[in-house]
Amino acid sequence: MAEMAIPGDRSPDLVAPIGFEPAFTLTLEYGPRHLERTPHGGRLFRKITGGAVSGKIEATVYPQGAGEYSLVRSDGVTDVNEHVLVRDEGGEWIYIRNIGYSRQDGYYRVTSWVDADVRGKHDWVLGLLFLGMAEPGGKDRVTIRYFEVL
Repeated sequence: MAEMAIPGDRSPDLVAPIGFEPAFTLTLEYGPRHLERTPHGGRLFRKITGGAVSGKIEATVYPQGAGEYSLVRSDGVTDVNEHVLVRDEGGEWIYIRNIGYSRQDGYYRVTSWVDADVRGKHDWVLGLLFLGMAEPGGKDRVTIRYFEVL
């Protein structure tokens, strides 16, 4: 039997190991829940009314630019879809997009993309992927610990 060749882009010497480094923590505060029934499940909308970021980024959530647009499925799992705009102490804007899911047993994970000005001090986030582990703090609050995927 002939050996199978490894494609050039998947050669072990070209594939970097995956690691995770703590990056920042985001606490979100939510307004009232609005749930609309759709053919796909319950469309959950709630405004993100406040919060803060700490760690490698220090910022405050901008309430006029943040919201949750998740889907509550019939199996009780919520497909999380959040858009968050934050502003740091120097006035720089940072956009965070969370996509993931939460279960009724408290398991809550998101994959996140972070966008910032290429001329600013947070340009280090550009092109990186972040994983977030959330710790629900009640129905109107959540804390997400983000890890940079290395």
